[in-house]
Amino acid sequence: MKKIIYISLFLFVLSGQAIAQESTLMSFMRQSPQSLRTNPANLSDSVRWYMGMPLLLSPFKLDLDLGVRYSDVISRRADNSLVVNPDIVDALSSARMLMGFNYELFSFGVRFQQRHMVTFSLSAVGDVSFLFPSDLATLLVKGNTAGKQLSIETEVNASAYMETALGYTFAINKDWKVGARTKLLSGAANAYGKNLYATMDTDPVDYKMLLNTNALVKTSYVDNPGDIFNNAGFAFDAGAYYQTPIKELNVGLSFVDWGWINWNSNLQFYEAKTQGDGFEFAGLSDTDTDLSEIADTLKNVFKFSEMPGKSYRTTLPGKVFVSATYDFSPNEKLGFLFSTRALDSFSRTTFTLMYNRSVGDWLVVAAGNNFMTTKLFNPSIALNFKAKAFQFYIAAENISSFEAINSRTLNVQLGMNFAFFDR
Repeated sequence: MKKIIYISLFLFVLSGQAIAQESTLMSFMRQSPQSLRTNPANLSDSVRWYMGMPLLLSPFKLDLDLGVRYSDVISRRADNSLVVNPDIVDALSSARMLMGFNYELFSFGVRFQQRHMVTFSLSAVGDVSFLFPSDLATLLVKGNTAGKQLSIETEVNASAYMETALGYTFAINKDWKVGARTKLLSGAANAYGKNLYATMDTDPVDYKMLLNTNALVKTSYVDNPGDIFNNAGFAFDAGAYYQTPIKELNVGLSFVDWGWINWNSNLQFYEAKTQGDGFEFAGLSDTDTDLSEIADTLKNVFKFSEMPGKSYRTTLPGKVFVSATYDFSPNEKLGFLFSTRALDSFSRTTFTLMYNRSVGDWLVVAAGNNFMTTKLFNPSIALNFKAKAFQFYIAAENISSFEAINSRTLNVQLGMNFAFFDR
């Protein structure tokens, strides 16, 4: 069991410590090479060549959706002590934690004969999706109720890998541009479990819980950096950008991160299968109980046994982007973006509305809002500075609250590029 804990911690740290609504605002910053992340045909024709600044200022992206806010889980008493919020059961009802991380170690792009552009990038990537089952929160906080059945269903897909991407963008004519990227993936660690479930029936007389579980978690990790090539995978991006007969209106469509990884290194599977096993649990004795009580309960629910594993495959969270921009003038535009991400049986959709303005040739400002089903007001802002061959950008999304305890999402992109533009 220590290995699965080690893998989980490794993935959690690499992924930026918790996340993800996919970043969207950079899609409207076509002067920045990072706009290619949402559409490989999206880069402005004025960019002649670029190179991402290596090391500390390399392009970096972090997407976070905790599923709940800190204030939903933890409350502060009158004496300033912290306790578990009594309403945590409602807050954690089917909450899903999403995490996404991308750090470009090296990247560049070169345009030639005006119509062609080749790009390359080497990135460290992390992605985590975890569903917190609502009935587990009920069990932990309220305990079991006589004659009632609790059903715990969850799933996890967490990966850390290296991505080597080679892209090509081609201007078919003055109206159409197409682009594609092929990605070779090298897995570092993974934990995968789908349709993990347990049912608990409480005896109406002695309150003993009868437990039935069926869960299988697959894991893989590498001991040495060179071993990541044993976990090979492939993904692709494809996109198109079209200037409509309405001269000021442009539209785009893209498919990003559609692929998979085959896991072969240090395979360990953890299985929990029980029928009719009984254990006693009356709920947390107090909301400020020691966390070991929660851990002991989880161990009783899912009694995992370790076994050697066989090679398995996981998919990446594929994304679809549909964009439209209208140029009011050479210096300002209004944009709309539909984006959705899908992984296994889960998907998340966002609508973005954005206003973009250029200030001379040294600054581009974009401001907008992401409309999500969970919350409609999620303002975002992005800045792109240019000084000769240096380009610095920063984007922050879903910043409706500047207080960490009241925020559940965060999306940040920043970095520096060397870039040369046509006059």
